[in-house]
Amino acid sequence: MIRALTIVILTITVTPAFAQDAIRIGAVSMAYVARSSKAGQSALAEIDKFVKQKESEAAVKAAELEKQRLELQQNSVGLSARALADLQKAFDKSRVEFERFQQDAQADIERLQTTFDAEFRIKLAPIIDAVSKERGLQFVFGLEQAAIVWWSPAVDISEDVVKRLDAGK
Repeated sequence: MIRALTIVILTITVTPAFAQDAIRIGAVSMAYVARSSKAGQSALAEIDKFVKQKESEAAVKAAELEKQRLELQQNSVGLSARALADLQKAFDKSRVEFERFQQDAQADIERLQTTFDAEFRIKLAPIIDAVSKERGLQFVFGLEQAAIVWWSPAVDISEDVVKRLDAGK
């Protein structure tokens, strides 16, 4: 009910405002800008360097884990039950530590990428604003997420909608 009312209010309010003027819409590919710009390439190179470092560390840890697995497999015949249990326990602990390392590394990489995305969007905001104004655009959509990444404040009717809603009209 509230959603239907909101759509009706927006439709009634938006239609007359745009009936006189054509809406000019633009689009931007943030991925393209990141890959093509010097600032984006530099940041992406840092992320790539970090990923390669974590992959290298993971490879070393995986080799150590494999070595432990082979040792456990090869020595299981002549060992006492207690010694075998100790080897198995050490292997299980190393396996869990390796899995945690992988999870932590993945979380670190995602955090780095998220930070880059947020900082890059902040850096791009005034540039998108300037280009949009130069081209006379009212809306700019992000091509990857189909979200509005910029709009002309002149077409924002939110305050009018709030005033009318509060006034009971």
